[in-house]
Amino acid sequence: MKKHIFIQYPILVCLLLLAGCGPKTETTDANRQLTIHLLYPLETTEIEMGETFKSIIQVQDEQGRNVENAKTTLTVSDAAGKQVASLSSEYGSGEVYRTQTWAIPHKMTEGAWSLVVEAEAAAGQGTASGTFIVNNSTGEILLNNYGFWVDAPSLRGIVPTLMKERGDAQDGMIIWGGMIPTMHIFPENWLEVHWRAGDFKLQTADDVRRFVLDELGDLGFRPVRELGTFEPVRFKDWDAWQAQARGLVLSYDSQWMVFYSPEVDKTYAISTTVVQPPSGMDPHAVLRDGFEVHPEMNARGTAPEPLPRFLPPPKLISPELGTRVYGTEEPIVLRWEPVKELAEDEYYLVSVDYNYIENNPRLLYTTRETQFTLPESLYETPNCGVFNWRITLMRQTGVGEDRGPKGEPISFNSLYHYVEWRYPPGVEAPFDLRCPNEQF
Repeated sequence: MKKHIFIQYPILVCLLLLAGCGPKTETTDANRQLTIHLLYPLETTEIEMGETFKSIIQVQDEQGRNVENAKTTLTVSDAAGKQVASLSSEYGSGEVYRTQTWAIPHKMTEGAWSLVVEAEAAAGQGTASGTFIVNNSTGEILLNNYGFWVDAPSLRGIVPTLMKERGDAQDGMIIWGGMIPTMHIFPENWLEVHWRAGDFKLQTADDVRRFVLDELGDLGFRPVRELGTFEPVRFKDWDAWQAQARGLVLSYDSQWMVFYSPEVDKTYAISTTVVQPPSGMDPHAVLRDGFEVHPEMNARGTAPEPLPRFLPPPKLISPELGTRVYGTEEPIVLRWEPVKELAEDEYYLVSVDYNYIENNPRLLYTTRETQFTLPESLYETPNCGVFNWRITLMRQTGVGEDRGPKGEPISFNSLYHYVEWRYPPGVEAPFDLRCPNEQF
């Protein structure tokens, strides 16, 4: 009998030891409540579609102590109540949980979106809910107002601004983009979209050029010096025309894409301009390839500003873009084609500007002729040897302080040409050449 007890006793000890030394499994006490604080976003938080955020969550037990081993899940639902995301979180600095970074999807319903947090730990479980405001981004506003979608121009992390918005859903234009301030040459990207109701029957390169210059007219966030030759291409599902454009200075790389979209019976022109874009990509394709038309929107929006309706711009004849002239023996005569036969109250405005140090003086002259001679006094004024010029047809509305006419434009501005006016080799200018910026 004693032997039998002796054998059973070590077995019992081993069983007890095994029970104490085995893996410990934590169980949730369903009767205990965790307190969950949704620290971000709050009810007053406003986030645009496309923007990213991390939710911040605090979990505490019944004694008010922070719980660091909880399993937390955040469910996000849109304004229509549709679940759009389920996000896990990790415990970290500040004794709080943070979800992974998440971007609000585009083309959703704006308004009050709902959040539900569920947390579970050995100390108990709990839930909490909240709301935050999701607003339309610029992309959604353009889609709703004008019936097309285009991705935000944000190369190199540029935060774009809508710089121009004119017209309505039938005929209009936008310029959207921005820059990163640096020394002298700024990284920039600009996206320009023009649209006109109807098919303009653009069968030749000349047809397209006339459409861009004469019908659209108001081109570029910065002046356009020249349009290259349009070539037929395919843009997405549309037959299109593409051309390079000469920007304000050589660092401005610009392209135009023009096409008719039968889905909405509109002719579109998309211009993209980049300065110091990221390497390893076609920046123009990146900027414009997000373009979509959405006929189902039945858009009827109106822009803050009306679309200007002007006569075609004066076509510049000579000197050719970038002509270089030395000295003053031969006058520099600017010439252009007449827009129309002038009425008694109409005249041409000749705008001439030049750069010096960090300034860009602009001088305005008026004439009823289709030519103008640059004053020799400009040559002797401190300058950088480059004079920009453009012509606009005007209608007189009064008399200026100089007793000359003042008025309002009735044509689009011409292209923005320049002429180099240099001192001959070996002749020293009567002023210091202080020209830190690009000139052309």
